[in-house]
Amino acid sequence: MPVATALRWPGCDNARDLGGLPTSDGGRIRKGALFRSDRPRPAGVEAVLASGVRLLIDLRLPGECAADPSPLAGHPVYRNLPVLREEDTVLEAMAETLPGIYRAILDRGADRIARVLTAIALAPPGGVLVHCHAGRDRTGLVVALALTLAGVPDEEIARDYARTAACLTPDPGERARRLAAQITADTMLETLAYLRERYGGAVPYLGLDESLTSRLKTRLTEAQPDPSTADCSTAG
Repeated sequence: MPVATALRWPGCDNARDLGGLPTSDGGRIRKGALFRSDRPRPAGVEAVLASGVRLLIDLRLPGECAADPSPLAGHPVYRNLPVLREEDTVLEAMAETLPGIYRAILDRGADRIARVLTAIALAPPGGVLVHCHAGRDRTGLVVALALTLAGVPDEEIARDYARTAACLTPDPGERARRLAAQITADTMLETLAYLRERYGGAVPYLGLDESLTSRLKTRLTEAQPDPSTADCSTAG
């Protein structure tokens, strides 16, 4: 089965190119179109830009960015678009479980998440990188919504989300370990089911017009190559 490509960006432990994930209409996410990661470090800037990233969306709160500035802050590719409210500085205070935290983020942040998806749809030609602190929760939700709009099936979105479990070292503490154990495909499947049941799906939740959703899908996807038209010639 197709999987996103893990990236060896210096200083990043949870970076991947989502290209190759299949869509339900027989297409796939285009390589180099959408990246996800934990926060880039100075050592990784060259690799990020060399990967074709032309828009980097930092999902962290302004206070987080002030305490730990992005090495790309001030660069033309950089935008800070938080998805949390200013008062939601501790994710673990929002609910007792990861699915509960994700429901709370969705319930409180539709307008901010819609702004992020709009930025992806309207990004200049090239790749878009989405990141938060660890690339797990906020990044996981935004990427899930982007992939949903692009037509990627829930199971593929959930499978990619679950890959983060192997990329991160949990913070010390019983609760942190318990939440880390919930980085599973079932957590994302439950979240996507909630999105449909509570809001009718990604499109009504975000409230984006059809032209924007169509533009986002166009920039992220491509048709699967037809094996019958592949060039079978060999070098002489």
